[in-house]
Amino acid sequence: MTTKLERQTRIVEILGLLHQGGSFEEAKRLFNEEFEGVDVTEITAAEKALIQSGLAPSEIQRLCNIHAAVFKGSINAIHHSNEEYGQPGHPVHTLKLENQVLQSLLTDEIDHLLLQIEKGDWQQKARLQAAFKDLGQIDKHYARKETLIFSYMEKYGLTAPPKVMWGVDDDIREAIQDINHYLSLEKAAYNPLSEKWQALKTEIEEMIFKEEEIMVPMTLDVFCLADWQQIAADSFDIGFAFIPEPMTWKPSDASFAKEKEAEPARLAAIKQAQETTTGIAAGLGFEEFIEEESVHTPDSQQMINLPTGHLQFNQLLAIFQTLPVDLTFVDHEERVRFYSEGKHRVFPRTNSVLGREVVNCHPPKSMHIVQQILDDFREGTRETADFWINMGPRKIYIRYFALKDETGAYLGCLEVTQDITEIQKIEGQSRLLD
Repeated sequence: MTTKLERQTRIVEILGLLHQGGSFEEAKRLFNEEFEGVDVTEITAAEKALIQSGLAPSEIQRLCNIHAAVFKGSINAIHHSNEEYGQPGHPVHTLKLENQVLQSLLTDEIDHLLLQIEKGDWQQKARLQAAFKDLGQIDKHYARKETLIFSYMEKYGLTAPPKVMWGVDDDIREAIQDINHYLSLEKAAYNPLSEKWQALKTEIEEMIFKEEEIMVPMTLDVFCLADWQQIAADSFDIGFAFIPEPMTWKPSDASFAKEKEAEPARLAAIKQAQETTTGIAAGLGFEEFIEEESVHTPDSQQMINLPTGHLQFNQLLAIFQTLPVDLTFVDHEERVRFYSEGKHRVFPRTNSVLGREVVNCHPPKSMHIVQQILDDFREGTRETADFWINMGPRKIYIRYFALKDETGAYLGCLEVTQDITEIQKIEGQSRLLD
């Protein structure tokens, strides 16, 4: 009987063959001959080992669809520490419901329309454009996953899957934009359109598989009911895709009691995750996952004394909520410690981001840029970094500032984000007396 380490080594070897140019058929054959099944943690551990051996995460991302296909149909059923995920409003129920509607949009609407266009009926183009506009809602589906679920996965040491999946999410977003642009051209032709669509559809369907057959079982085995309850509550801040807002979900007393009985199994699952995926900081105990950090809320009339004046707590809070910019503070350990809550945030933020390493809050393609900015701030080689991007018709201005105390010691980084679309339209002057 092979040991756990021997199994893991062999899985890495089989996946390594793919990255060295081997065929999918050969990898699938080897896997089927040597394994009856595989746990999702073994898949992610194998990908982690490949990254540690020097393979770029982007290369893992490029072939992760093939990885999923190798294991498809062979993933072992996992004992879940909670069984409320089938209830309406539970984040898993919502994710799967969105995926059902998404799959229908792919096959029943877009595939059908492309079939009509293939027959020469280009009068369906406007309807196809509307379908792809609807498909753009997938951004909210992915944003909830990236902002909330990934955050908790990282807290439990499941760091490799989010990096790989987020990169694929971004590729899907870009491919949707590319098709939308192509459809806007007068000379859009069926064959190029069909090729773009088939590639995109494959990526989306593979992501549905990865979400439901790899990510969901893994998280259900590790997350506790309190985690899911917070994810469900924070989901409303980001929004939903393809479906109306789900009902509010709250675990039952019976499910909490049952979870308490199953806690040893959950702790064992956490331990396995720590052993087989990217490790959590040394010395981090399980109790830090179970006990929520208490948050002290000052009295609304409590006075905050500052060098340039005095503000009551509720006054200070109102200022942050009214400022026409989004503020995010990252401390000297590169973890998010504060964000302002404006009425119309440019990028979604929820409490699950607090304590998260800031580089993990960004898509894989920009992680190295964020890290370089933070390194430069700490070393004192620069004090600011400015960027501006287009988000649909809006122009977004993003600025980073190094924060230091009066002795020059580095305190952290302040991110200031602002929608400057209307500001760019300003001309002439509008004086107070006009």
